[in-house]
Amino acid sequence: MMRLFVLSLIASLGLCSLALAQNKQVSGTVTDADGMAAIGASVVVDGTTVGTTTNTEGKFTITAPANATLVVTYLGYETQKVPVAGRTALQITLQEDTTDIEDVVVLGYGSGRKVGTVIGSVDQVKGDKLENRPSNNVADALQGQVAGLSVMTGNGELTTTSTIRVHGVGSISASTAPLILLDGAPISSTTLLSLNQNDIEAINVLKDASATSIYGSRAANGVIYVTTKRGRRGSDDVNVTLRTQYSMSSTIKPRLKAMNTEDYLYYMGALYAAASGTDPYNPDDILDGRSMFINDFGVDPSINTNWFDELMEKNAPMYQIDLSVAGGSQKTSYFFSGNYLDQTGTMPGSKLSRYNFRANVDTKVNKWLKMGVNLGIGYQDATSAPTNSTMGALYTVNPLFGSLLLPSYQPCYDANGQLIEWLGVAGGQNPLVIPKYYPHLENQIYLNGSGFVELTPVRGLTLRSQLSASAFDNRSSSYYSPAMPQSSGPEGTGSAAELFERTYTWTWTNTAEYKTAFGQDKDHHFTALLGEETIYTGAHGFSAAVRGVTSTEFINLNMGTESDGRPSYSRSQFASNSVFGRVEYDYANRYFFDVALRNDASSRFAKDDRNALFWSVGAMWNIKNEAFLRDNMTITDLSLRASYGTQGNSGIADYAFYQYLAPGSPYDGQTSWGLANPGNPSLSWEKQGLLTIGVDIELWRKLSLEVQYYRRQTTDMLMDVPQAPSSGFTSLPGNVGGMRNSGIDVTLNYDIYASRDWFVNFHANFNYNKNTLTKMWPGAADVVAFGSGLYFVKGEAYPAWYMQEWRGVDPETGYSQWTAADGGVTNDYSDAVPVDLHKSLIAPYTGGFGFTVQWKGLALTADFAWVAGNYLFNNNLYFAANINDAMGGNNQVYEVLDYWKPDDRYGKKYPSLDYAINNPSGGTQFDSRMLEDASFLRLKNIQIAYTLPDHLMKKTRFIKGLKVYVGARNLWTVTGYNGFDPEASGSNYFDADVYPNTRQWTFGLEFKF
Repeated sequence: MMRLFVLSLIASLGLCSLALAQNKQVSGTVTDADGMAAIGASVVVDGTTVGTTTNTEGKFTITAPANATLVVTYLGYETQKVPVAGRTALQITLQEDTTDIEDVVVLGYGSGRKVGTVIGSVDQVKGDKLENRPSNNVADALQGQVAGLSVMTGNGELTTTSTIRVHGVGSISASTAPLILLDGAPISSTTLLSLNQNDIEAINVLKDASATSIYGSRAANGVIYVTTKRGRRGSDDVNVTLRTQYSMSSTIKPRLKAMNTEDYLYYMGALYAAASGTDPYNPDDILDGRSMFINDFGVDPSINTNWFDELMEKNAPMYQIDLSVAGGSQKTSYFFSGNYLDQTGTMPGSKLSRYNFRANVDTKVNKWLKMGVNLGIGYQDATSAPTNSTMGALYTVNPLFGSLLLPSYQPCYDANGQLIEWLGVAGGQNPLVIPKYYPHLENQIYLNGSGFVELTPVRGLTLRSQLSASAFDNRSSSYYSPAMPQSSGPEGTGSAAELFERTYTWTWTNTAEYKTAFGQDKDHHFTALLGEETIYTGAHGFSAAVRGVTSTEFINLNMGTESDGRPSYSRSQFASNSVFGRVEYDYANRYFFDVALRNDASSRFAKDDRNALFWSVGAMWNIKNEAFLRDNMTITDLSLRASYGTQGNSGIADYAFYQYLAPGSPYDGQTSWGLANPGNPSLSWEKQGLLTIGVDIELWRKLSLEVQYYRRQTTDMLMDVPQAPSSGFTSLPGNVGGMRNSGIDVTLNYDIYASRDWFVNFHANFNYNKNTLTKMWPGAADVVAFGSGLYFVKGEAYPAWYMQEWRGVDPETGYSQWTAADGGVTNDYSDAVPVDLHKSLIAPYTGGFGFTVQWKGLALTADFAWVAGNYLFNNNLYFAANINDAMGGNNQVYEVLDYWKPDDRYGKKYPSLDYAINNPSGGTQFDSRMLEDASFLRLKNIQIAYTLPDHLMKKTRFIKGLKVYVGARNLWTVTGYNGFDPEASGSNYFDADVYPNTRQWTFGLEFKF
């Protein structure tokens, strides 16, 4: 009896197990918290490749074991695991997940796309790469982070923007800057500079036609999409973050080093010997020349002033405090932040104070209505250092220039330690007093914001209307004090100048997006987008200046006795209107296709040429989702993609095509008028065609590699065509040129090791861009100068260096040599001819790499950036390594000692002193000797951070988290460039008195409550 009972029990259990193991058809509905259908949600049997997607009503049907678990994923919502537990009908409600931003790529119009389903070339930089950086410039932190994105901060002035390029330079006379969007609204590079980097969630860089053509004329140079942080709906948690940090900056010492007094007097003794006809290589004659120089200039040989150390701030401070509050309720999310930054520059007179406030709020009013607003507002006060750009000329009173040329035998302070305001020996003001008597002030208030209304009238259809604004008021002031020191006392009279400008942009965007899934297994996914956009930009400004100011207390426009030139006034307006559409389709997450169209109309062109149509097509094959690769554990991701499309460029002056008059000088008591712009009524869009082919592969879910080839061809390129002097105009705009950029992007990411306590990662990116000027204006020669040693050279990169070629010093005679017209050499600079040096200002190679090492709460991160193959003209040498300046009493740099001597003849950079003194070609000339390789490798950012353990924070019952960090920016630079900063090539043709970048250290605390 007992045996029969046991056998019956075993049989019953077996039958139950068999029943549970049998597959059943399970149906269900997936909705969000408001009951709206989740269209296209993925439903997969956990641990298998069996899956399906929901239809337009959020419903699905799948075959699964009765004891299986279903994994439901949907973009923007938390992943849910739902046990079947023998049921055949399920009701699944998803909760919104606003923290999963790293898996979402925002393309601008319409909803975001999940990583891996985007056809276009899009690279994302997450917000944690930008947080707590010792810089006030968001763009600077992007340097070296994205393949094909070049970011060069060519000036260290605290209010200077970075030069940003995506895949090279695509135009000459039109804009080469990418479109920058902040939460979907266009902003300027100035607004980007003013953003609080701790407010940024992510930055997406859109590089190919599939991703950018939907933006039409504004996307010719790529798109940078900035997303700010938001709160989280569906949770009552409130997250408060307080950050405070202190930084110190110092100027990176250049390879160029000014001579000390002893060495300078020796050099001047040799020059005086050569000038007097004695032997400049004989020690006795050099001593005699040294004595002559001391007597002529009243030199005290015991004084040895290091002007670089005196003029440059060694530990310029920056204070920053940041407070943010993020949270939400079941229907509303919010993010509020405030930031204060106070920074002192490394050069006299350079300061910045900035206040930023941000509020991002959105709410679901009901099942079909959503509303929100993103608002940022800020104010800043700044003063600028006296440099070539602010003073309008090269003076030794400019601190950087003065650090090279001011003689070391000139003291900076008197015997009592008081600052010497007038440098009697040097014959000029002390650079340290210029900010006091000739300050340049600027204050700015700015606003960027948007508000939207989003309706979902039927399942799958989203209607959205967004109104955005970006505006700023800027006031610049400068005054020249009557108390400015001169050799005979104060100046006596001064001047004042004021400039005001207001710029604003309104953008109104309306879109309708429809998403659906169809087919037996709902594995056909279709999205259609239609939209309209209107942009209106306005600007106006005025300026005035007076002279004859005698008051030292009140220096303003009202105190002048006469006008310093006529007051000026300007006003401009620009408008564009666009309609656009995009269709996206994919089958079973394997085959993806998209098509985009956009028609732009711009007021910058005449009526008949105002409209232009731009388009793109793209395709991607997700090979990993094919049956033959789906279960492969080695290749965890593999896809191929290709796209081609067109874009336009209208980044020119607002009234370039107009012919208009402007007032001139008064005549006979009346306002005179003259032709100010001859115009070109046939001016039209610059056009670009962009082909991109890429492959993405991931191995073992640890090692990923992205490689893409691109080719960007510019036609009808906008160029300023030179005109004959008899026309009265130097140039006229026209669609006459052509340019091509082609190259390769490579991105590598490797999670070397990951465990509960350890994480080690290495990442790198590389870009090679070949730029070629393919077409010039009709009748133009293949080589045309456009100034300062830079030329248009057909068939070569733009811009190309083309100047007199330095051929070294003749070892037999000690004479300088240049390339002559017949290809030989000449010792006479006037017989030298410009030569194509086959060198470019813009680097063809760019990239970056870095690593992260984390052990429990301790983390070390480092990011390097590099450029290679670019050349910059070091114009500082024309003054600091030139006998003509030396004979005038200016100091020189040590490299001038590399001159020819009878017993040291070979490989010299400078000729013999007797030739240099007695020959018109002997001084430093404008030639390729000063053209230097500006390639560099820079440790851009490094940070060591420690996050205290959670169990310690819980004991406080108040602080959720605490992080302590130490970091540095530009800590280490490797370069062969002899100027102050190789990065000056980012925004300058010539490096002459350009405020260099700084090395910064930072110490900070981050509290979470």
